[in-house]
Amino acid sequence: MNWFVSFVRVCRAPSLAVLLLAACYSQVPLTMTTPTPATRIIAVVTDSGTVAMANAIGPGAQEIEGIVSSADPQAWSLNLLRVDHRGGTSVFWNRELVTFPRYTLTSPTIKRLDKTRSWMAGTLIAAGAFLAAKAFTNIGADNNVILNPPPPAFRLP
Repeated sequence: MNWFVSFVRVCRAPSLAVLLLAACYSQVPLTMTTPTPATRIIAVVTDSGTVAMANAIGPGAQEIEGIVSSADPQAWSLNLLRVDHRGGTSVFWNRELVTFPRYTLTSPTIKRLDKTRSWMAGTLIAAGAFLAAKAFTNIGADNNVILNPPPPAFRLP
């Protein structure tokens, strides 16, 4: 029964790892009026922006994620990574350059890698792998089982 408890704990580790990997990024509100190039941002598309940008990013766009190529007070050029649409669909982009008039985007946040959380997640994943190996050892999954060899084949003349 002790091995079963260990196994259940090990099965919870992947779900915890997924949550931790999602937590490796942090989002903070954009405090400056124009972001600097190479900044990864997430922004909500305004209702008028959804209509204005429908030909470029598809109808019903709700949120975009991209890397700033250039920005000024009138327009932001982004290498798009993702566009979320109303209805729950998400379209991934291959860093295609799209220029957004400034009025089309609102609530911009900066998305950056959090090194501390990333190291913690990596450590927990490694510990989970170690515990999984230990659990499989405890239940005997690594023992070599010696089977009787098959009988020799007989030839009939």
